[in-house]
Amino acid sequence: MDVFAAVALVLLALIPGWIATVWLLWRIRSLRRSVRALETRLARLESPPSSASRVDTAVLPVAPPPREPALIPPPQPVQTSPATRARRAGPETGETLESWIGGQWLLYIGVLAILVGVAYFEKLAFESAWLGETARVAQGAAAGLLLVYGGIRFARAGYAGYGHAIAGTGIAALYVSTYASFNFYHLIDRTTAFALMLVVTGAAAALSDRQRSQGLAVLAVGGGYLTPFLLPGTSDTQIALFGYDAILAAGASALARRRTWPLLYATSYLATLVTVAAWADRFYTPAKYLRTELFLTLFCALFVSMLARCRRRAAGAERVAWLFLLSAPAAYYVASIVILLPHSTAFLIWSVAAAAIGAALAVQRSPRWGLLIDAAVLIPFLVWCSSAPARSHLTDGLWTAAGIYALGLAAQIRIARARPRPSPAFVAWLHLNGLGAFAAAYLLLLFDHVALTSVAAAVFALWHAGIAFALRRDAPEPALHTGALALTLIAIAIALQFDGPAVTIGWGAEGFGIIALGLRTRRTWLRTAGVTLFGIAFVRAVSLLTEPPIVGQTPVFNRRAACAVFLIALAYGTAALLKRSGAGGPLRTTAILAAQFLTLLGLTSEIRAYWSAFEAALTRELMLSVTWAAYATILVVVGLRRSVAPLRIFAMVVLAITIVKVFTVDLAQLQRVYRVASVLGLGVMLLLTSYLYQKSRTGTRLGSSAADGDESGAA
Repeated sequence: MDVFAAVALVLLALIPGWIATVWLLWRIRSLRRSVRALETRLARLESPPSSASRVDTAVLPVAPPPREPALIPPPQPVQTSPATRARRAGPETGETLESWIGGQWLLYIGVLAILVGVAYFEKLAFESAWLGETARVAQGAAAGLLLVYGGIRFARAGYAGYGHAIAGTGIAALYVSTYASFNFYHLIDRTTAFALMLVVTGAAAALSDRQRSQGLAVLAVGGGYLTPFLLPGTSDTQIALFGYDAILAAGASALARRRTWPLLYATSYLATLVTVAAWADRFYTPAKYLRTELFLTLFCALFVSMLARCRRRAAGAERVAWLFLLSAPAAYYVASIVILLPHSTAFLIWSVAAAAIGAALAVQRSPRWGLLIDAAVLIPFLVWCSSAPARSHLTDGLWTAAGIYALGLAAQIRIARARPRPSPAFVAWLHLNGLGAFAAAYLLLLFDHVALTSVAAAVFALWHAGIAFALRRDAPEPALHTGALALTLIAIAIALQFDGPAVTIGWGAEGFGIIALGLRTRRTWLRTAGVTLFGIAFVRAVSLLTEPPIVGQTPVFNRRAACAVFLIALAYGTAALLKRSGAGGPLRTTAILAAQFLTLLGLTSEIRAYWSAFEAALTRELMLSVTWAAYATILVVVGLRRSVAPLRIFAMVVLAITIVKVFTVDLAQLQRVYRVASVLGLGVMLLLTSYLYQKSRTGTRLGSSAADGDESGAA
C-alpha cells in the first residue's frame, strides 16, 4: 500500500509539471511564429524595388537633372545573412524533421504516458477505496472538463486535430461520469442524469460548431443518441424517446447544413434506426400502431430532406451519406406496411396519403415518381383487397380505390396537357393507375357481388373513352393511350361477362379496332397492341376448334363455326386495311394465311363433328381427304390468278399433308371402296393442280419469278 501511495504522489506531482511543459511548448511555438513573421517583413523591406515600379517612374516626363560631380557614393547591395537566404529558399529538411519530432511526437508520447499513469492511479484508487463514490464521479467530471479545456487550447495553438481529439476524450469522460453516477452509484435520479447528458450534448455541439470540427459534431450527435441507452428504464416512454430523437435529428441536420458535414446525416439516420428497432423489440404492441406510424412519418420526412441536400454524384463523405439515406424511404415503406396492414382504416388512409404524395411529386418533378409510388401503394392495397378484412370494409375499400385512382388521374391530365409527348414512365403509370383501380374493385366485388365485375369493367371502359375524347385536341398522344386502356377494359368486360366463343369474338373485334386505329394514327405501338390482342383471339379460336365437338350441335350453324367465320372475316378485313394503308407486306401476308388456316381448321372441325354423331369414321376420313385436296386446289387457282405466291405455297403444304394422310392413314384403315375413292379423289385434284400450273406457265410464265417475289412482298 505504501508503494502504491508513493507512486500516486509521484504521479500527482508530475501533473503540474506536465501542464507547465505543455504551456511552455505552446508559448515557444507562439514566439517562433512571431519571429518568423518579423523576419519575413524585414526581408520584404530589404528586397530591391520591382520592375513595375521602375517602369512607372520611367514613363513620367521628367527632365534629366544637370550633371554634377557625385558627392554621394552609389548604394551597395544589401548583404543578407545565410539564415535569411535559407528562409527565402525554404526550410531545410533537417530543421523540419527536428521540429516535427520535438514539437509533436514527443508531445504526443508524453501526453499518452501521463494519461496512462493517471488512468492506472484511478484504478488503484477505486480498488483500494481511497476515494468515495461522489469523489470518483467528481474527479471524472473534473478530468473531462480539464481535457476539454486543454483540447481547446491545443486547437487554438495550432494543433487542431490533436486538440479536438483531446476535447472529444473529455466529452466522453463527462458522459461516462454521468452514466456512472446514475447506474453504478445511484447518486442522481434519471431525470437529472438525462438533463446533464443533454447539457453535455448541447455543449459538445456548440463546441464543434465553434471549433469547426466534424469529429466533435459526430461525437456530440452520437453521444446524444447514446444517452437513452446509457440511462435505461423499465417503463415505456415512447413519446419522450422519439420526440428526443426527432429533436436530435433536426439539430444534426441544421448543423450539417450549416457546416457542410454530411457525416452527421448518416450518423443521425443510423442512430435513429437502432433506437427505433431497440424500442420496438422491447415495448411495441399493436395498440401503439398509430403514434408509432406518426413518429416514423416524421423521421422519414427529416431523412428525406437530408437526402435531398446530398448530391447523388458527390464523392467522399457526401456520397456515403447519400447511399445511407437512400434506404430511408424503403425502410419507412416496409415498416408502415407491417404496422398498418392489420388496421384497415389507418392503412387505407395511409394509402391515399401516399398516393397524393406520389401525384404531387409526379407533377413537380417527373412521372417516374408517380409510377414508383403508385406501384408501391397498389401492391399492398391489392393484397388487402383480397383478404378477409376487406369484406367488412367494402365501401371504405371502394372509396380508397377511387381516391387513389382520382389522384393519379388528376396528375396525369395535368402532365398530359403540359407535356403532350408522354414519356415511357407516364404511359406505364397511365395504364397501371387504371388497371390497378379496376383490379382493386374486382377483388372487392368478387366476394359477394361477382355479377357486378363485368359491369364495373364496362363502365370504367366508357369512362376512359370519354377522357380520351376530351383529351384528343390538347394531348393527342395521351388520348390514344387512354383510348387503348379503354379497349383493354372492354376486353376484360367481355371476358367477365361471357365465356367460350363470345370472349374470342370480343377480343378479335377489339384487336381489329386497335389495328385500324393504329393504322389511321400511324402509331406503331398501337398497331402492335392490336396485332397482339388479335393473335390471342386467334389462338383461342384454334383451341376452340380443336376441342371435342358438342353432342347435338347443328352443323355449320353453331357457336364455334360462327366464331371461326367472324375471325376469318376480321383477318381478311385486316389484310384489306393493311393494303389500303400501304403498311407491312409480311403482316398482310400473315393475316391472309391466318384466314386460310382458320378456314381449313373450321371445315375439318365441322366434318368431324357431323360424322361423329353417326359413328362413320370411314366416311369422315374420306371426306377430310377430299376436302383438303379440293381446298388446296382452290387456293392454287386463286394464287395463280392473283399472282400471290404465299397462297400457292400454303396450298402445296396442304396437298403434301393430304398425300401423306392418304398413303399412310386412308390406305391402311379405309375399306376398299373408300380407299379407292380417296386415292382417286386425290389423284384428280393433283392432276388438276398440275394442269393449272402447266397452263399458267405456258400462257403467262407465272408472271416471272421476279413478279412473284414482288407480289409476295406486297402481300
